[in-house]
Amino acid sequence: MPAVLTIAIPTYNRAAKLQAQLERLAPQLTAAAHCVVYDNASTDGTREVVAKFAAQKIGYVCAPVNGGGGRNFLRCYEECSTEWLWLLSDDDPISARAVADLLRLIQDCPADFIHTASPLCPHTAEVVVAEVPSLLRQDTVGALLWISTGVYRCHAFRPLLRHYAESISSWGPQMVMVLKLLEEQRGKVLITQTRLITDSPYEAPRWSTLDFISRFSQLPGYLLVPGDQALLAQLIADECYQRMLLVGLRELDTPEKIRRWQRVRRQVGFHLRAFGAQPPLWTVIRKNEWRRAGRRKQSLLVLQQSLLLLVLSVCPTTWFRFVLRRLPKPGWLEELLHPRTNLTLVPEL
Repeated sequence: MPAVLTIAIPTYNRAAKLQAQLERLAPQLTAAAHCVVYDNASTDGTREVVAKFAAQKIGYVCAPVNGGGGRNFLRCYEECSTEWLWLLSDDDPISARAVADLLRLIQDCPADFIHTASPLCPHTAEVVVAEVPSLLRQDTVGALLWISTGVYRCHAFRPLLRHYAESISSWGPQMVMVLKLLEEQRGKVLITQTRLITDSPYEAPRWSTLDFISRFSQLPGYLLVPGDQALLAQLIADECYQRMLLVGLRELDTPEKIRRWQRVRRQVGFHLRAFGAQPPLWTVIRKNEWRRAGRRKQSLLVLQQSLLLLVLSVCPTTWFRFVLRRLPKPGWLEELLHPRTNLTLVPEL
């Protein structure tokens, strides 16, 4: 039986995590599904880890130099020779039946992209969507950005690889391709309750949250329809904008970084407003969410976050840390500054 599914694992200098993932994955591989590890020029013994699984015939491709995580991902799409591709992060633990469940899903699949359930978005129903607004209203931005939850029909995405290359600095080029699949190719997306990955243990991200939100706010510009741009911008504003800025407070150990934080807040707010998004606080007010049962606590949280960000954005650098130290620290701020939940939306490659 020829292989119909490639499981591509991009990695860089995370040999221990890769070994743990391959130990979960190797027993599940069959003639219909094979695995290829794409090494971004690691220096930590990644090659030797893959060699331990020679009996399972796991493929290994090593880049001559580290060209960045985005380029390593693109290589996975470019070199896939099977009908379907699952791009799997090396640190997202998979379920004991992940491969079998996925092979079942892709058999006679009516869509070109499958978005599986995740801790960020469990999905309450199985549905096929063919329009950008339908997809955005079904999912969260974080869930769509999570690389390991997506499965691609390769021939449908090959014409879209140019969009990946053009949007690689946005931190969401794979998300751009999915949106363009609906916008340009008139493709279809299957949203399924099937869950391939389990909860990942939290690990504080090494990447800059300020860099993430600054680049990610540009994502609506890759869409053509103003209504779709506004919808995506609003989702980014509601889900990511304030949270990433608050988490970014951990990065401010010099006056220069404080000024950068204030600059990023202004720039990102401007970008999102340019696409038609409203500030999260305005969304709460407009929808009268504080009057809805079960939403009052969340509305108060948005109000607290908005006021804190407003105060910090106008503080001179000499007062910034003073104000932050003197502010009361309710549970929501402690959670954001020292999070215990998984904020790692993209792999560190």
